[in-house]
Amino acid sequence: MNVTRAIAVVACSLLLTACVTTTESPFPGKRDLDKAVETYIQIGYAHFENNNLFEAKRSLDQALDIDDQAPGAHMGLARVYEVEREIELADHHFRRAIRYDGGTEARFQYAVFLYNQGRYDDSRDEFEEVTEDTFYQRRALSFEYLALSSRRAGRIDEAIAAYERAIVLDRLLEKSYVGLADLQSQQERMQEALRAYQGYVSLVRANRADQSPFTLWLGIRIAHAMNHDDLYSSLTLQLRNRFASSPEFREFQNWKIEQGIS
Repeated sequence: MNVTRAIAVVACSLLLTACVTTTESPFPGKRDLDKAVETYIQIGYAHFENNNLFEAKRSLDQALDIDDQAPGAHMGLARVYEVEREIELADHHFRRAIRYDGGTEARFQYAVFLYNQGRYDDSRDEFEEVTEDTFYQRRALSFEYLALSSRRAGRIDEAIAAYERAIVLDRLLEKSYVGLADLQSQQERMQEALRAYQGYVSLVRANRADQSPFTLWLGIRIAHAMNHDDLYSSLTLQLRNRFASSPEFREFQNWKIEQGIS
């Protein structure tokens, strides 16, 4: 498991929930227009989910023809243009969705977009804004993503702090335990690395996570540094039995030779 891999994009249904609102108006005409905007956005997202990008754009543009400040329509177009690799247009509509009060969800999606474009400093800034919303339903996950962005931006101490916050908010975030253990081991903070890794192991034992060649090899090095013989033996056995053909197992074998371990 590579803890710095690209962040997965969230389903459009969540975007629709976050970005589309219907407000009651004393004027029937205004209510009708609001309903039309919402309908066009819903149709646009449905087309997007079916990978019908042209029809999605057309429906979302129709929504903007009625209300050029509809955040849900801008968010939908941002997603479409991202898929089409029209990066400047996607960026434009993400920023419009935020500007026109698309809420924390819009900023979260923009931060994901920036991360996937390799704009790690910008992504980090956006995720920081997201984590300021203490009522955001995915705040814990946002801290995890903030850690990823900070790590890629070379801000290791900030990444460690963000992983720690993520775990405090949600003790089931397996990638945060692994990322935290990895960074702390690189800084030779082995006691803390072992604590984070044991948090991950507890999820594995509860069938909420599974070991990979990466996580086993990481744990082996931490256990060896801390003279944790039982953990070391368990992890080496798993790596040998489950992933004998992996690059990590070859690294482990070479490492044993270098360390003079039989």
